[in-house]
Amino acid sequence: MRWTQKMMREVAKEEREMLGLGPTDKFDPYALAEEHGIAVYTLSELKTWDLSDEAHQHFFNSNMGRWSAALVPFGVSRVIVENDAHAVVRRRASIAHELGHHLLEHEFDAALIGASHERVFDPTREKQATFMAGELLVPDAAAMNAAFAKWTNAQVALAFGVSEQFAQMQMKGPRVIAQRAAKKNGR
Repeated sequence: MRWTQKMMREVAKEEREMLGLGPTDKFDPYALAEEHGIAVYTLSELKTWDLSDEAHQHFFNSNMGRWSAALVPFGVSRVIVENDAHAVVRRRASIAHELGHHLLEHEFDAALIGASHERVFDPTREKQATFMAGELLVPDAAAMNAAFAKWTNAQVALAFGVSEQFAQMQMKGPRVIAQRAAKKNGR
Protein backbone atom coordinates (compact mmCIF):
# COMPACT_ATOMS: atom_id res chain seq x y z
CA MET A 1 0.00 0.00 0.00
CA ARG A 2 1.17 3.52 -0.74
CA TRP A 3 0.83 5.52 2.47
CA THR A 4 0.26 9.27 2.34
CA GLN A 5 0.99 11.56 5.28
CA LYS A 6 -2.74 12.17 5.64
CA MET A 7 -3.42 8.44 5.86
CA MET A 8 -0.62 7.91 8.38
CA ARG A 9 -1.85 10.82 10.52
CA GLU A 10 -5.30 9.23 10.57
CA VAL A 11 -3.91 5.86 11.68
CA ALA A 12 -1.89 7.54 14.45
CA LYS A 13 -4.95 9.54 15.55
CA GLU A 14 -7.09 6.39 15.71
CA GLU A 15 -4.45 4.53 17.73
CA ARG A 16 -4.10 7.42 20.18
CA GLU A 17 -7.89 7.64 20.52
CA MET A 18 -8.05 3.88 21.16
CA LEU A 19 -5.83 4.56 24.20
CA GLY A 20 -8.17 7.38 25.28
CA LEU A 21 -5.74 10.13 24.26
CA GLY A 22 -6.39 13.46 22.60
CA PRO A 23 -3.79 15.16 20.41
CA THR A 24 -2.12 16.98 23.29
CA ASP A 25 -1.96 14.06 25.74
CA LYS A 26 1.36 12.32 26.40
CA PHE A 27 1.56 9.02 24.50
CA ASP A 28 2.89 5.80 26.05
CA PRO A 29 4.36 3.59 23.30
CA TYR A 30 4.57 0.63 25.67
CA ALA A 31 0.81 0.82 26.28
CA LEU A 32 0.14 0.72 22.54
CA ALA A 33 2.50 -2.24 22.12
CA GLU A 34 0.60 -4.05 24.86
CA GLU A 35 -2.73 -3.15 23.23
CA HIS A 36 -1.53 -4.83 20.04
CA GLY A 37 -0.16 -7.87 21.86
CA ILE A 38 3.46 -7.00 21.10
CA ALA A 39 5.82 -7.88 23.93
CA VAL A 40 8.76 -5.52 24.44
CA TYR A 41 12.05 -7.00 25.65
CA THR A 42 15.26 -5.21 26.58
CA LEU A 43 18.74 -6.24 25.53
CA SER A 44 19.45 -6.93 29.19
CA GLU A 45 16.65 -9.49 29.17
CA LEU A 46 17.95 -11.06 25.94
CA LYS A 47 21.30 -11.82 27.56
CA THR A 48 19.54 -14.54 29.54
CA TRP A 49 18.04 -16.18 26.42
CA ASP A 50 19.56 -19.02 24.43
CA LEU A 51 20.13 -17.12 21.18
CA SER A 52 21.63 -18.35 17.93
CA ASP A 53 25.18 -17.17 17.20
CA GLU A 54 23.83 -14.91 14.43
CA ALA A 55 21.25 -13.29 16.72
CA HIS A 56 23.78 -12.85 19.53
CA GLN A 57 26.26 -11.26 17.12
CA HIS A 58 23.58 -8.88 15.83
CA PHE A 59 22.32 -7.71 19.20
CA PHE A 60 25.61 -7.60 21.12
CA ASN A 61 28.30 -6.70 18.57
CA SER A 62 30.37 -3.51 18.62
CA ASN A 63 27.51 -1.54 17.01
CA MET A 64 25.33 -2.02 20.09
CA GLY A 65 25.46 1.67 21.05
CA ARG A 66 24.00 2.74 17.73
CA TRP A 67 21.31 0.08 17.71
CA SER A 68 18.00 1.24 19.21
CA ALA A 69 15.16 -1.24 18.67
CA ALA A 70 13.80 -3.82 16.25
CA LEU A 71 10.43 -5.30 15.47
CA VAL A 72 11.13 -9.01 15.16
CA PRO A 73 8.94 -11.84 13.85
CA PHE A 74 8.52 -14.47 16.55
CA GLY A 75 6.45 -17.39 15.30
CA VAL A 76 3.10 -15.95 14.23
CA SER A 77 3.49 -12.87 16.41
CA ARG A 78 5.89 -9.97 16.69
CA VAL A 79 8.07 -8.73 19.52
CA ILE A 80 10.11 -5.57 19.94
CA VAL A 81 13.65 -5.71 21.28
CA GLU A 82 14.97 -2.41 22.64
CA ASN A 83 18.41 -1.25 23.71
CA ASP A 84 17.97 -0.36 27.38
CA ALA A 85 21.39 1.32 27.44
CA HIS A 86 19.82 4.32 25.69
CA ALA A 87 18.06 7.26 27.32
CA VAL A 88 14.35 6.84 28.06
CA VAL A 89 13.34 9.49 25.50
CA ARG A 90 15.26 7.66 22.77
CA ARG A 91 13.74 4.35 23.82
CA ARG A 92 10.23 5.83 23.66
CA ALA A 93 10.91 7.16 20.14
CA SER A 94 12.40 3.83 19.07
CA ILE A 95 9.40 1.85 20.30
CA ALA A 96 7.05 4.30 18.55
CA HIS A 97 9.09 3.88 15.36
CA GLU A 98 8.84 0.08 15.52
CA LEU A 99 5.11 0.36 16.21
CA GLY A 100 4.92 2.49 13.07
CA HIS A 101 6.19 -0.50 11.07
CA HIS A 102 3.54 -2.68 12.69
CA LEU A 103 0.66 -0.23 12.22
CA LEU A 104 1.56 0.31 8.57
CA GLU A 105 1.75 -3.47 8.11
CA HIS A 106 5.27 -3.38 6.72
CA GLU A 107 6.38 -6.83 5.63
CA PHE A 108 9.54 -8.29 7.09
CA ASP A 109 12.53 -8.55 4.79
CA ALA A 110 13.96 -12.02 4.29
CA ALA A 111 16.90 -11.02 6.50
CA LEU A 112 17.12 -8.44 9.25
CA ILE A 113 20.90 -8.24 8.97
CA GLY A 114 23.28 -8.58 6.06
CA ALA A 115 26.46 -10.63 5.75
CA SER A 116 28.51 -7.85 7.40
CA HIS A 117 26.04 -7.68 10.32
CA GLU A 118 24.65 -4.34 9.18
CA ARG A 119 20.91 -3.70 9.14
CA VAL A 120 18.98 -4.42 5.98
CA PHE A 121 16.17 -1.91 5.50
CA ASP A 122 13.91 -0.20 3.00
CA PRO A 123 14.41 3.61 3.14
CA THR A 124 10.76 4.30 2.25
CA ARG A 125 9.48 2.09 5.06
CA GLU A 126 11.93 3.67 7.49
CA LYS A 127 10.73 7.18 6.58
CA GLN A 128 7.13 6.07 7.03
CA ALA A 129 7.86 4.52 10.44
CA THR A 130 9.69 7.68 11.52
CA PHE A 131 6.74 9.79 10.41
CA MET A 132 4.37 7.51 12.38
CA ALA A 133 6.56 7.79 15.48
CA GLY A 134 6.31 11.56 15.22
CA GLU A 135 2.54 11.48 14.86
CA LEU A 136 2.14 9.07 17.77
CA LEU A 137 4.44 10.99 20.13
CA VAL A 138 3.86 14.63 19.06
CA PRO A 139 0.89 14.77 16.68
CA ASP A 140 0.77 17.56 14.11
CA ALA A 141 -2.23 19.15 15.87
CA ALA A 142 -0.29 19.30 19.15
CA ALA A 143 2.81 20.64 17.39
CA MET A 144 0.66 23.37 15.80
CA ASN A 145 -0.74 24.37 19.19
CA ALA A 146 2.77 24.45 20.66
CA ALA A 147 4.11 26.49 17.72
CA PHE A 148 1.38 29.13 18.02
CA ALA A 149 2.01 29.24 21.79
CA LYS A 150 5.73 29.77 20.99
CA TRP A 151 6.88 26.78 22.99
CA THR A 152 10.59 26.00 22.98
CA ASN A 153 11.95 22.59 22.02
CA ALA A 154 12.59 21.98 25.72
CA GLN A 155 8.94 22.67 26.60
CA VAL A 156 7.71 20.34 23.85
CA ALA A 157 10.20 17.66 24.88
CA LEU A 158 9.09 17.82 28.51
CA ALA A 159 5.37 17.81 27.69
CA PHE A 160 5.55 14.83 25.31
CA GLY A 161 8.42 12.77 26.76
CA VAL A 162 10.72 13.14 23.76
CA SER A 163 14.23 14.48 23.24
CA GLU A 164 14.75 18.12 22.31
CA GLN A 165 16.07 16.93 18.93
CA PHE A 166 12.86 14.95 18.34
CA ALA A 167 10.80 17.96 19.43
CA GLN A 168 12.69 20.18 16.97
CA MET A 169 12.00 17.69 14.17
CA GLN A 170 8.26 17.69 14.91
CA MET A 171 8.07 21.47 15.39
CA LYS A 172 9.86 22.53 12.20
CA GLY A 173 6.82 22.71 9.88
CA PRO A 174 4.34 23.99 12.47
CA ARG A 175 6.77 26.77 13.49
CA VAL A 176 7.03 27.95 9.89
CA ILE A 177 3.23 28.04 9.65
CA ALA A 178 2.92 29.90 12.97
CA GLN A 179 5.60 32.43 11.94
CA ARG A 180 3.91 33.08 8.59
CA ALA A 181 0.55 33.55 10.31
CA ALA A 182 2.07 35.99 12.81
CA LYS A 183 3.72 37.93 9.99
CA LYS A 184 0.48 38.02 8.02
CA ASN A 185 -1.39 39.30 11.10
CA GLY A 186 1.32 41.92 11.76
CA ARG A 187 2.60 40.41 15.03
